[in-house]
Amino acid sequence: MRRNQFLCSMGKCTFFLMAVCVVMFSSCYNDDDLKNSISGLEDRMAKLEASLQSIQSDISTLKTLTDALSQNKSIASVLENEDGSYTIKFSDQTEVTIHNGEDGEDAPQITVIKNEEDGIYYWGITGTDGKKTLLKDGEGNMMPVTAAAPKVRINTNTKEWEISTDNGKNWEPTGVYASGEGTGDTSLFSGVSQDDDYAYFTLKDGTILKVVKSKELKCEILTGKQYFANGEEKLLPVEMSGISKYTVTKPDGWKVSLTGKGLTIIAPVAENQYAEAGGKVAIVAVASNGQSLISEIPVVIGEAPVAISVEGQMVSTTLKNGIEMYYLGVMEIDQYSAEMVAELVNGYSARMYMKTAALEKMPLAELLGKDPEPGKTYMIWAVPPSETGDKYQSDDVIAAAIKTAATVELKVSDITFEGATVSATRKGCDIYYTGITDKSNYSPDAVIEDVSFYDGGTKQYSDYNGPLEGKVLDFLPTVVPGTTYVLWAIPYNEEGKYKTEELVSLEIPVPALTYDGTATVNVGNVVATVTSVSAPLTPGTDCYKYYYSYMKETAMANYATDRDVISYLIKNGKSAKEAENFERASLEPGTKGFLVAVALDKKGQLGSLVKVQADSKEMSYNSSISVDVLIEPGALSTTLTLTPTGSPVKYRYVHMPLNDFRNYPYWGDDEMVKQALVMNQDVTEVTVADLKKNQLVIEDIEFKADYVLFMIAVDADGNPSTTMTKKEYTSAKPTFVRIEKDADLWKAGEPEVTIDKIEKDKFYTVTYTVKPKAGCKQFYVFAGSADYLTGMFDEQIKYVMKYGVKQTTTYSGSIYGPLPTNINVTWVDAEGRLYELSKTVVNVPAQ
Repeated sequence: MRRNQFLCSMGKCTFFLMAVCVVMFSSCYNDDDLKNSISGLEDRMAKLEASLQSIQSDISTLKTLTDALSQNKSIASVLENEDGSYTIKFSDQTEVTIHNGEDGEDAPQITVIKNEEDGIYYWGITGTDGKKTLLKDGEGNMMPVTAAAPKVRINTNTKEWEISTDNGKNWEPTGVYASGEGTGDTSLFSGVSQDDDYAYFTLKDGTILKVVKSKELKCEILTGKQYFANGEEKLLPVEMSGISKYTVTKPDGWKVSLTGKGLTIIAPVAENQYAEAGGKVAIVAVASNGQSLISEIPVVIGEAPVAISVEGQMVSTTLKNGIEMYYLGVMEIDQYSAEMVAELVNGYSARMYMKTAALEKMPLAELLGKDPEPGKTYMIWAVPPSETGDKYQSDDVIAAAIKTAATVELKVSDITFEGATVSATRKGCDIYYTGITDKSNYSPDAVIEDVSFYDGGTKQYSDYNGPLEGKVLDFLPTVVPGTTYVLWAIPYNEEGKYKTEELVSLEIPVPALTYDGTATVNVGNVVATVTSVSAPLTPGTDCYKYYYSYMKETAMANYATDRDVISYLIKNGKSAKEAENFERASLEPGTKGFLVAVALDKKGQLGSLVKVQADSKEMSYNSSISVDVLIEPGALSTTLTLTPTGSPVKYRYVHMPLNDFRNYPYWGDDEMVKQALVMNQDVTEVTVADLKKNQLVIEDIEFKADYVLFMIAVDADGNPSTTMTKKEYTSAKPTFVRIEKDADLWKAGEPEVTIDKIEKDKFYTVTYTVKPKAGCKQFYVFAGSADYLTGMFDEQIKYVMKYGVKQTTTYSGSIYGPLPTNINVTWVDAEGRLYELSKTVVNVPAQ
């Protein structure tokens, strides 16, 4: 106590002395250093905030790029902006901007990793050592890029970048310090390049995303004749796609540039005596196939006789002094052209478009004579009176674009305790976001923030009519009875700026279940090993469906009553209507717990809770068992001859190409691989009884590839062997049959490829059939651009086998995208020989 008093009195004394010093020296004190320090701190904070926003924006951009790859979308245009950034427009009107962040803040390198087995891109992170690691969600699952994106933040206490994979509930440090010393122009990207057919996006970790460019050429300036003051600058909207090269022509003295933001035109200053007073600005756009088109508008220095302004859905006009009459009308964008307007005002119907006064915020609906369609672009056009009385020309047409707000119509029907049928119908938009949440957690402002900054929600490209649950509208695997859900939707916005009034929502009250029913479910004998427990579950009396799960004793202690446990089962448990053999694997040895289940009748009445003790066994390594492996590598499969010691009943193994193993979580650490095998986590398990002559055949391997195998033996109680077997080997080189060397044999076995149908909307849908011949034992089909297959013939075969579809009977498939495309087929005969690719080229149909 005395020590505290002493410190307190000392603190008062110190404060007094400081106050005296301030009074004595205030006249000569220089606070420049303090001001500079504060200014520097504010500058660093601003840069860190800019870096944070930039990284989160890049994550959204990365999601859009990989979505394009997954959904066979193409790129409409790649245009460099004046600040060195790139604006990328896709075939579905999606738009992203990529900045160069070479001098920006050090930041965690979020990346994408393609799983070669399922062809899906997953979120990952590249460490400071260059090693790529897959990100996992809160349940330990890999995160597909089509799902929710990770979030990042800067911890204000540790000044370290952190990452969240569960929508901000939990945050993990990344080991990257946020200094605030960079420019703030932080980016996940290091470069953007393109050729005639593809755009290439390079991440800082070296990952390259290659996206095909659209072949459909479009370049349309969404405005009419433009009037300028000297030196005035205007940015005009342009719709573009399929442009490989372009040039811009202009009158002398004018400045013009085309970027992702649009067409910028700057009129010459008055001092420029040699500049032209007017003329035409034209864009000559060329596609990669040589097709070209010209889009042009007249420009002139002077006051516009009629000026059109658009504010929301309101249209106003301003008239130059002396203008007493003009023509005004509106057309849908697909019907509009300056030539069509000139023809109208020169014809008999011109009088219906005649106006004698300026408009003051006239609703578009009134000008149109009907309600405008949501999401539709309209062209408001005007033609001033002819000074000479001659016919009007297309160059006289003044125009401005106006786009109505798009929306999504939501409906619900057939609501039961198991779910509902819902629909989402686009009204004027190609793309929209959807999401599902509990009513208690729904907040329009939170949705807008999530969509705006984190690309939240699920991006949709078509209308939907189907069940509420599933992975289409959102990741909602099961519907919980007694919950009121909110289904929301919002049209996609190219600029990423969303408003709450654009958000539509629909409440779906799912009826609650009731208690005191008589339905039953039976839990059979529990079988336990050191890492798992299992038991058969069988529906009993009046059982329509049942919920079940495994709960550890420590978790069970958190629930006071059986009804609390039942509520947990309904929300988090699995459900079934038929008999199930339930198993909970990957338990720690000696885990204490219960198998719990509850039955439900057709009326939604719950029976009593069933609770059965189910403890995993204590583990001890079994030194009396082991397994030796003899490997006989083939070209398409590997045969493992297993020689056991003792009496193992199971084997667990990890088998993968060495190249893929470098992305395995435990690469370089054999002891961690062994622990994964011991705990039966993400490994393969086979029983001895299922093997024939102790041989295990692994199919669908790559030929001429290096492989690694790890294996342990397991006894009847689930105890693992003390030792682990590790083997490395190289798969065999097959015998190839090439058309140039053995044409007769090659042609005798070549599967027949038939193009059944070619349909076109934005791109082409090609439906095809592949039928094998008698000499073909199995075949592989891969449809895609010819540029997907590069290298020697054997490398092309390997690619088709790895990413194509394996078949033994007639196969029907389809591909959506630009043409030409190839239907690539390789096959294997009864002798095990591999055949050089058969390539069927599908070209654009003749008109």
